[in-house]
Amino acid sequence: METKTKNLKLDLINWYKKNRRQFPWRETNDPWKILIIETLAQQTQLERANQYYEKFLTRFPTPRSMSNSSLKVILRMWSGLGYNNRAKRLYEASKILEEKGFDQIYPNFDVLPGVGPYTKNAILSFAYGKKVLAVDTNIERVIQRYFGLDDTKGFFIENSKYLLSRVDSRDLNQAFMDFGSSICKNLKPLCTICPIEKNCKKYFSKNKKPYEKFKGSNREVRGKIIKLLIEKGSINSQKIIEEIDADSMIIQKALHGLKKDKLIKFKKNNIIEINSN
Repeated sequence: METKTKNLKLDLINWYKKNRRQFPWRETNDPWKILIIETLAQQTQLERANQYYEKFLTRFPTPRSMSNSSLKVILRMWSGLGYNNRAKRLYEASKILEEKGFDQIYPNFDVLPGVGPYTKNAILSFAYGKKVLAVDTNIERVIQRYFGLDDTKGFFIENSKYLLSRVDSRDLNQAFMDFGSSICKNLKPLCTICPIEKNCKKYFSKNKKPYEKFKGSNREVRGKIIKLLIEKGSINSQKIIEEIDADSMIIQKALHGLKKDKLIKFKKNNIIEINSN
């Protein structure tokens, strides 16, 4: 396993040197910039996230600049990305960082809202050069297929040291990211041009989550409600039901979820608006 793991690492690094995607944030070690792109890129293609990154970085070059703004402004800029909770958590994180700063929190970045194990390790690797793996769906998929595993947890515990030895963790993490999104894709992987195909078990895990259609989903309705409130400022719940083409029960569920997540607030007479806090 050790030899095969090291061979995988070398093959991926060699592939990455020739096929590396160019993004401006790949040249920075600024943890704020890393946090922004990693938040934007959650469940979003990197090319699309990169378009928003430029916009957000121009408007909010520092945590202070974002913390002094408002949730409504940030949600307006976020429009089109979906999963609006990410915007709220980034805004909340900016307030903490304005008060304490990254270096005071280091290395426990998972105290920030919205920062889990992956984003924490991404900041540690990309901003601080620490030898850690930022394990996302791409690296898990590559490891599952290459080694024939359903569960990768044990693999990473036992073999991370072999993957990370004598290599820049930034390069390795980005190599997995690019390889997983362009060659070892979730759907229709390009096995015929894969540089690691000869040693790959080509195992397709049975533990796949069912694909959720976006059209008519709770996620789509939540996005429509936020967009409507940004445009109208405030509106009553009945008007929301009239304006949005969806089942009223789905709308009510979405409203309840948005209120629970503190993205919206209810005022007198069922008037609803974006939560300004």
